[in-house]
This record gives sequence, C-alpha cells and structure tokens, in this order.
Amino acid sequence: MDRGGADRSSRGLRLASGGGDLIAEIHARQRRRQMRRIARGIVIAIAVVIVAVTVKILTERRARRDALQSARTHAKGGGAADLRLAGDVLDAALIRDDEDPPSLAQRALLRAHLWLEFGEGEQLAHDALAAAPTDLPATSVAAAMLAFADGDLERAAMLTGALSTSGDGAIDAEIVWLRGQLVVARFPGDAEALTAALAEIDAAQGGEFATPSLRRVRARLLLELHRDAEAIEELARARELARTHLGLAADEVFFNALLRRESSGVASVADQLLELGDALPPRDRHVTQLARGVVHVYAGEREPGLALLEAGYDGLPRWDRSALRLAVDTALEVGAAELATRWIDELEAAGALPAEEIAIDRAWVTLMSGDVMKALDVTAALPQAHPRVAYVQALALVEQRRFAEAQPWVERASTLLPGRVELEVAAARIELRRGDPVVALRRLSALAEEEPFAPRAWTGLGEAELGPDAQGPAAQGPAAQGPAAGAVDLRKAKAALERAVEREPIAAEAMLLLAEIANRRRAADPEGMRAAQAWLERAVETNPYLPRYRERLAEFLVDNAHADQAKPLLAALADTPGVTGDTLVRYARVAILAGDREVDTESLLVRAAALGVDARTLDRERARAQIVDGSRTALAAAQQKLAAMVAQDPADIPTRILYAETWARQRDRKEAELALRRGFPHVPESQKGRLYLAWADVDARLGKAKVAAGRARAAWVRLLDEDRPAPELLPAAELTARLWLRMDNERVALTVTEQLTDRLPLHAEAWTIRAEAELGANEAASARASVDKAIALDPENPRAHEIRGHCLLRFGQKEKARAAYERAIALAKGTRAEKAYRENLDRL
Repeated sequence: MDRGGADRSSRGLRLASGGGDLIAEIHARQRRRQMRRIARGIVIAIAVVIVAVTVKILTERRARRDALQSARTHAKGGGAADLRLAGDVLDAALIRDDEDPPSLAQRALLRAHLWLEFGEGEQLAHDALAAAPTDLPATSVAAAMLAFADGDLERAAMLTGALSTSGDGAIDAEIVWLRGQLVVARFPGDAEALTAALAEIDAAQGGEFATPSLRRVRARLLLELHRDAEAIEELARARELARTHLGLAADEVFFNALLRRESSGVASVADQLLELGDALPPRDRHVTQLARGVVHVYAGEREPGLALLEAGYDGLPRWDRSALRLAVDTALEVGAAELATRWIDELEAAGALPAEEIAIDRAWVTLMSGDVMKALDVTAALPQAHPRVAYVQALALVEQRRFAEAQPWVERASTLLPGRVELEVAAARIELRRGDPVVALRRLSALAEEEPFAPRAWTGLGEAELGPDAQGPAAQGPAAQGPAAGAVDLRKAKAALERAVEREPIAAEAMLLLAEIANRRRAADPEGMRAAQAWLERAVETNPYLPRYRERLAEFLVDNAHADQAKPLLAALADTPGVTGDTLVRYARVAILAGDREVDTESLLVRAAALGVDARTLDRERARAQIVDGSRTALAAAQQKLAAMVAQDPADIPTRILYAETWARQRDRKEAELALRRGFPHVPESQKGRLYLAWADVDARLGKAKVAAGRARAAWVRLLDEDRPAPELLPAAELTARLWLRMDNERVALTVTEQLTDRLPLHAEAWTIRAEAELGANEAASARASVDKAIALDPENPRAHEIRGHCLLRFGQKEKARAAYERAIALAKGTRAEKAYRENLDRL
C-alpha cells in the first residue's frame, strides 16, 4: 500500500498547525485585503461626497449671487412691475434656501419700496421685513420705508437718520431716495431742506445705481421749490430713460394739473392711464384720478369731476401734502363746500396738514359760503405772508367790492400763486372799476371764452357789458368816465349773467345784476318789476351773509312803494355788521314817514354819519322828522335848516320840496309856491316833474283845485317821462285823478289811472287807485274788476277791501259789502284808517 501521499498530506497538516494555521492565515490575508479595499472605497466615496458638496455649495452660492444680481438688475428699472419681478426672483431663490440673509434682506427692501412708492403689496412688505435678519443694512432701510409708508413720519425719520453709507451702491441709492421722499413729506415749505435733499439726489444721480425713482423724487423736490419748468423737464428726461414706467406718466398729469396747465394733455394721458385698470399701481392710479377730476371740474363737468376727485383723494397717502392740497383746493375753488369741509375735518383729525393751513382752508370755506366779512376777519388773524392768505383776502375784498383795497392783494396773490384764473378774473374786475373799462371788457371776454367755468368770469363779463352803470358807489378812478360808458349792451350783459347763474355755485352778484337789468326795463316790460324782485330774493337766499343783497332788496321794496315789506328787512339790517350808512338812512326815512316813534331815528342817523354819509343827507332827514312832528317849534327849526340848504344848493329838488312843505304846513301858500317856483331855473327840463307835483299838492291843500289839476296833470306826464319810481307815481296819479274827478272830467282821471296800471301792472295800490277813480266816474263794473285785481295782488290791502265794499254796495250786495268793510277794519286795526273804515260799517 502506497502511503506516500498520505504521509505528505499528514505532514502538511501538521506543518500548518504547528508553524501557524495556513488556512487561517490565508483567510486573514483575504480579510486584510478586503478591509484595505473597503477603506479605499470609503476614502474615495468621502472624496466624492466632499467634491459633490463643494460643487453644490459653489453652485448655490452662484445661484444666490445670480438671484441677487438679477433682482437688483430688475429693480433698477424702477417701475412697479420691475420691483414685483425682482421680488419674485428672490422668492424663487429662497424656496431653495430660505435662510439666506442677504436675499431675505434684499427682498424686504424691494417689497418695502414697492409699498411706499406704488402703494402695492402692504402685507407682503410687512411679512418680508419680519422674515429678514435685523443686522443687515437692507433690512434697516426697509424698516424705515415701512414706517414711512404706514404714516409714522417721525419714526421713519429717526430710522433713516440712523442709516449710514453701506458701501453697497444699490442700498445707498435707496437711502438717498428715502431721504428725499421724507423731506418732501415733512418739510414741503422748507427751501433749505429741499435744496439739501436735491443736492444729495444730484450726487447719487451720477452713480451706477441712478434709477427712475431718484428722478421722480428729484422732480418732486423741484416742484416743491417752485422750479416748475425744471420739474417738468426732469420728468421728461426720466421718461426718455424709462419709457415703460407708468408712474412717470402719472407724475406728469399730476404736475400739470397742480400747475393748472396743459388741461387737454392731462385729460388725454390720464384717460389712457386709467384704461389700464389694475395694471396701473394704486398710488399712480389715485393721483391720475385726482388730476383727471381737476380737468373735469374746470371744464364744467362737475359731477364726474367730483367723483374722480373723491376716488383719488381716498387713496392718497396722508403724507402726500401736494396731492392732498390739490384735492382740497379744487373742491374749494369749484364751490364743493360740503366735500371740502369733510376733507378738511378728516385731515385735521389725522394731522395730515399743518394747523395754519387748516385755518386758511376754513376761512376759504367761509368765503365760499358767502360770508365774506367773517372770512376777512379770520384771515386777518392768519400769517399775512402766506400765499393762500393773500389769495383768500384778495377774492374776499373783490367780492365785497372793496376794489382799492383788493388790488394790492390780487397782485401779490397772483405773484405767489401764478396761473390762477380766478385771480385773473379778479384783476380784470378791478381794472373795470379802477382802470380802463375797455381793456377790462376785452380781458373778461377772453377769460370767459377760454375758461368758461372759471369762478366769476361770466359775472365779471356781465358787469363789463353793463359798464359803469353796474358799478355802483364803489366805482373809483377813471372807469366812470371810460369809453365803455355809453356802450351798454343789456342783451349781452343778460346772457353773460344768466350763464354765471348756471355755472357759479354762489351767483348772488350775477342775480343782483340781472335784477338791475329787469328793473331798468320795467317801463317797456311790465313783468320787469316782478322779475327784478324775484332775482333779488334769489340773491338774498343764495348769499344770506353779505348784507349788500338784503340792502338792495330793501331799497327796491322802498323804491317800489312797499315800505311795509321793507321795514322788517331794514330793522334786521340795522344791527348787521357791514351794513352801509345809506341803508340806515333809508330805515330812518321809512320810520319817519310811517310815524313810528319806536324807532330811534336819531341814533340811526348818527351811525350813518360814522359810516360816511354826508351831512346834507342827514340834515334833510332830520328836517323831515321835524316836519312830520308838525309842532310849531319843530316846523320853524326845519324851515331854518332847509332854507340854508336850499341857498347852498338851489338844484337840490328833495330839499326844496321839503322846504316848501314847511310853508304849506303853516298854510302860507304864497311862500310855499315861491319856494318851488324859484327852483325851476336851476333844474333841467327833464327833472321838473317833482316840482310840478309838489306845487299841485300845495294848491290842492289850500283849495285851488282848478289850478292844482292842471299842474298835477303836467306833473304826471313829466314823471312818466322821467321814469320816476312807484312812491312818486302813485301819489301823483291819485292826486291827478281826484282833482280831475272833482272838475267833472272823468276822461282825464280814467286815462291817468289806466296809465298808472300800465306802468305798474303788478302793484296792488295802482289798481286800488284806478278802482277808486272808476268808482268816482260811476264805472262800478270796471271798478270792481280793478279792485279784484288789487286784492289778488295783495290780499292784505285794507283800502282795496274798503273800495270793494263800496263797489258791492253799488250792486246792492249789502252783506258782501259788510264783509268787505269788516275785512278792511281787521287789516287796518291800530292805524289811523281804522276809524274811517268803521264809519263805512256804521253807515250800513
């Protein structure tokens, strides 16, 4: 048996186990090799991971850097869309890495700028700031911007003051822009602060990060400095560099509206911008609405204009004083008093405008409501150097017809606030009174044509067309003798004034002048008197504050023999500040003639003297009171005073008639006649009617009826030709008719009374006089018709009821006559006529 192999195998086994297990060694070697391979793999894997991480970090850094750069590049465009897109770029970057401090800070800055400049993304801006790290410059700038946008100007100023140059050009440009905005909001009237901010903007404009936003604030600074042309040019340059920037177009329409220029261009561009809807950022949309509303209201489109003004105002930030001023001023200028007052109250409560400006606005509202005197009192206590104080004072003085005082104020206001058409109108109205009326007419015609809705333009044109006749006692200077004195065109004047009534919110002056035109034409148009009274009553209702309209109505009533209606009006005026001395004299005369001893006429005359009424007028009224008193002492004193006055001015007809009356009251017909006859050589032929009437009255009272009748008729014809007022025509017609009836000449009596009602068809007393004459001429049916007209015109006329009773008796209607007499007694209760009316009743 061969064992060699066995022996070798066995030996091999022994070797292995004796000198070290071979198998185990092999296995160990294998394990070592495997571990070395694994280690090398791990090292390689780690190296790969390290390389991958390194590559990733470098890639993300590049992406963040690219995102930031992209955001800044977009932001340089300066428009709302650019800022929006820049913010979106950073949002996308922060999705991958929401903890990147620079991106978070930059996003906060972009969102804050978008909210402050364009009024867009308020919540996004606050959220972005909350997420941003507080220790980065961009975050600090964003915080200041949001404080500003939220209306906390003091905090914004404090935060901005703490900012320093960051070394980052983009952020530093934002700081400069923010400082400029703050100066505009906080110190709009501080030329030094505005100029300093402008210099800082100019320095930043030359850098790499000059933006349309910087140009916008630069233009606003120039506007606040009243460098209007430069401001408009700056906007034009900015638009050349950023043609798609809608905010620059909005600024352009706003600037032009504020400066009252290029109204058609403002309308066109504003309409195009507003058609964009939400594509136009909110801040820009609101100022565009405001500008478009301004153009609307000045074009006469009041309702749509005020609606746009309100829409624009509601969206304005309360720190944008220029825009707020434009809204309030426009409302004031077009007479929207309620709207203006509401805004002024809101702005005062919000502290959006200085107390000084609020006070001026309230004075302006007072002027706009027609209370000119109160407006002047208020402005007198305000800073006289303020441009808008000059503006309100100028317009108030013109409205009060104090043209000499108004002229320097209008000139000053026009210098401080150029381009205001209402000041141009005021200057032309002053020119009409104090300069060349032809030049004034030309200027007012042009203004009415070019600015058809300008306040007082049509009133001024109507005044100019009427010429000096419309100027009244306030006229001064050469205007009263100007070339326009004979060029009165009532038709043109009436058309201009009617347009003023249509277009002016408080057209009381135009109504007053329309009343004068109607009153002037009363002889040709019987309705003229009614129209004149209606216009005057409308003027009083339209402006119950300025006393001149009530004064003119009272004067009209007195001149048309309605002293009973005028008396309560005069009594109220007597205690009204600003009333004229002439009105006090008129009230005294009405009280004297009515025998009203409860009125202190002497006190009225003393006050009238203090207001500048001449001594001759006052002496005449005192003499009238003495004549009405009738005592021998009083008559003697009046006679002595009137004799001296007549000797001083022989052509003074009213004084001469009163002087004759003193002789007639003493039944000295010869001296009374002599006093009147001596006046004829001194009076033009066209003015002798009153002397003839007074002479006829003296003759009639002293029993010379035949002579008196002839003179009364001559007086009547002359008074008609002279177009004398109702208080003279009524007694003249009554005296003439009575005298000719006494002479059995009914034809003359009836002719005179018919002429009376033709001239005064709407006067109850005229129809009463005619009815009495017709009754005296046995024309009972005609008399009844006439007296019925009288009662229809004035149901409270006791004399008309008495004559109606006489007429009814002629027709045998005794009970109806009794009712008429009882009505006359009731209406005349407490007067001297009551006794006579009772006698009629007793005779039944």
